[in-house]
Amino acid sequence: MRTLRLAGIGGILAYRALFNWTSPSLFIGSLMAAPVFQLLFFVYLGREIGVADDNFYVLGNVLLAATGACVTGGTMAIANERRYGTLGPVLLSPRSRIALWGGRALPYVGNAFLIMTFTLACAAVTVGLRMPASGIPGLILALLAASLSGTAFGIVIGSLGLRVSNTM
Repeated sequence: MRTLRLAGIGGILAYRALFNWTSPSLFIGSLMAAPVFQLLFFVYLGREIGVADDNFYVLGNVLLAATGACVTGGTMAIANERRYGTLGPVLLSPRSRIALWGGRALPYVGNAFLIMTFTLACAAVTVGLRMPASGIPGLILALLAASLSGTAFGIVIGSLGLRVSNTM
């Protein structure tokens, strides 16, 4: 129970500290609106050149929408700990490393899943995405896998960035 509490509360506090300076308009513009406009661009471009149907472009862009949120977030979870001087105390604490870094990763996984779901809903409204009900569990599993793997990749990049002067 203490490990879950550490992961949950520690992750939320680290996420809030990282995004405390942003305004809701910046969050909505960069993480919600930009993926939708990117999706629309590629769907209409795909329609024009006729390479594949709309579902190909929609699902590809929905998965791509998570990269900005989870890869950058996972990287910055470690890079900002180093930048603001809190990495040492975090690493020296006697707590479980899995709980510490897993807790920092969970908000980015949830954020990416939210962005992908929002982008998918916008695609259903704007370009008429049709999905059979039998495909929804597989889609949710793919969205979760993309969120988890993207965040894990971001944490690996952030870890590797500890050896260089600039993580990005």
